[in-house]
Amino acid sequence: MTESGLFTIGELICKGDQDPDHNAIESPGYIPLTYRDLCMQIYSVVRALNSQGFHRNDRIAIIMPAGPEVAVCIVSVMAGFTAVPLNPQNKEREYKDIFLQLGIKAIIIQKDRHTDAVTVACSLNIPVIELIPVSQKAGKFEISPAVLPETKKAEFATPADIAYVILTSGTISTSKIVPITQKQSAISRQRMRIASRITAADRCLHTIPYYHGMGIGTSLLVPLIAGGTVICAREFIPSDFLPVLKTFQPTIYAAGPALLAGILRELKRNPSEESANNSLRYIRTGSGFLPAHVRRELELLLKVPLIDAYGMSEAGSIAINLPRKKGSVGIPIIDSMQITDQDGHPLKTNSTGEILIKGEAVFYGYENAPDQNKAAFINGWFRTGDLGYLDEEGYLFLTGRKKELINKGGEKISPEEIDTVLRSHPWVRDAMTFGIADPVLGEDVAAIVVPADEKITETDLRMYLLDRLIQFKVPRKIWFVDRIPRTPTGKPQRHEGTRRFSPGL
Repeated sequence: MTESGLFTIGELICKGDQDPDHNAIESPGYIPLTYRDLCMQIYSVVRALNSQGFHRNDRIAIIMPAGPEVAVCIVSVMAGFTAVPLNPQNKEREYKDIFLQLGIKAIIIQKDRHTDAVTVACSLNIPVIELIPVSQKAGKFEISPAVLPETKKAEFATPADIAYVILTSGTISTSKIVPITQKQSAISRQRMRIASRITAADRCLHTIPYYHGMGIGTSLLVPLIAGGTVICAREFIPSDFLPVLKTFQPTIYAAGPALLAGILRELKRNPSEESANNSLRYIRTGSGFLPAHVRRELELLLKVPLIDAYGMSEAGSIAINLPRKKGSVGIPIIDSMQITDQDGHPLKTNSTGEILIKGEAVFYGYENAPDQNKAAFINGWFRTGDLGYLDEEGYLFLTGRKKELINKGGEKISPEEIDTVLRSHPWVRDAMTFGIADPVLGEDVAAIVVPADEKITETDLRMYLLDRLIQFKVPRKIWFVDRIPRTPTGKPQRHEGTRRFSPGL
C-alpha cells in the first residue's frame, strides 16, 4: 500500500492534505474544533511542555475521563513527546507501579476531576500538569503551569522517537510494556485508512477507551489522518447511541463486543424507523468474539454491515475484512504474514497454525523483558500467539489463542472452539471455556455460561456438546453465571474463570 511519506503523527495531522476549515473534533454541547484549531492546539501544547523542560521521548501520562479534551491532549502530546494514556479508574497501587516501571516524567490531568494519580505523582516528585478547558470549542484547552518563551520554537518528534507506550492489560503485574515509534504508528494508521476506505467525508464516533490501542488508532488517528471528523462523546454509554446517531450523523464507529451488545439492547428497547434510515456506512468490530445473534440483529436493525478487523498493540492494524468474507478477519495489510506449525515450519493454505508477522509497523520488542522477547520473536518474525489459517484467496481466519490452549493430558484444546459450539445453542447467550487444574491430566476443561433460557441444564449442554465435539473436549464442569468476565474491549478473561472456579471442584 502507498504511504504519504510523512512518518510522524504531528506531520500527518498538521502537514497532510486536511482541509484547515473542516471539522476535526466534534462533541455534544460544544462548538466544533477545525483542523486549523487542532494544529494550533498541538503547537501550543508542545511549546508549553517544552518550556517546562520536557522534550522528545519524555513519557507523559494522560489520565483523564473520555471526551474531546483527552482526544486532543493525546494527539498533542504524541506530536512532541511520548504519550502514555492510562485508565483514570486505576488505584494508587496501580499508578505507583506504572509510574515507576514506565519512567513517567509528568502526568496530565483535567482540572477539578479527581484521580488517585495525583497523590502518587506527588509522592514520587512527578510534576502534575492541569488541563483547563478555555472555550466552548471541543478540545480547546490550556495547560497549567505554562511559561511560553517568545523566541523558542516547538520541538516536534522524529520518526524514530517513541510516539506512545501502551500496556497489554490493565496492570503492570499482568501486562507487557509495548513502545511504538512514530514511524510504526504512522505506517499502520495510513494503511488502515486506505484499507478501511476512510475519507475526509467520514465522521467517526469514538466509543473505545482512549488507553486502548483501538481507541488511539482506529477511532482517533485514522480518521484524523484521513481529514475526517472524530465525534468525541463524554464517557460514552449505550443509551447515548441513538441521540448521537440522530444529531451527529456518524458514518462509522468501532466498538468491542460488550458495547455492541449494549447498543443492540438500546435499539430493541427503543425501536424506530430512524435506526434503519441512518448515516452509517459500516460498523467496525474486533478485540473479541462477537456473538452471532448480536451481529445478525445489529445488521438487521441498522441496515449496515459489521466489519471484522484484526490488530494488536504490538503491530497496530494487521487485517480488515473488506471486501467481506464470512467468518474471516480479512485480508492482511501487514508487510508479511505466515502460518507455522509448532516447530516454526510454514504451513500450506487452509492449514491451521500460529500466525507470525513482520514488517515496518511491527514493534521492536517488549520493554525490559529479554525472556519474553526471546519467546516472542523467531528469525525476525513476531509470534502473535494467535492461531489461524489463510485460505486460497488470502483471507485470514482466527481459530484461537496459542497461549490459551488447554493441555489435557497432552491433548491441546482450543477454548475458543468450545466457546463457539456453546454459543451456537439457542438457549445460550454467552460462554467462556478455560482450563482447571487436574492431578492426573495436568489440566482439564471447564466452562461458564450465561443462559438465554432458565430451563437449560448442565446435562442439556453436555449432551449438546457430545453431539458436536470429540468427548475429551467436553467440559468436565459447566457453571451458570450472569456475565462473562471480559476486558473493556470484550476479550474473555479466561484466567479469571480458572481463578474463580478451580477451588470449587
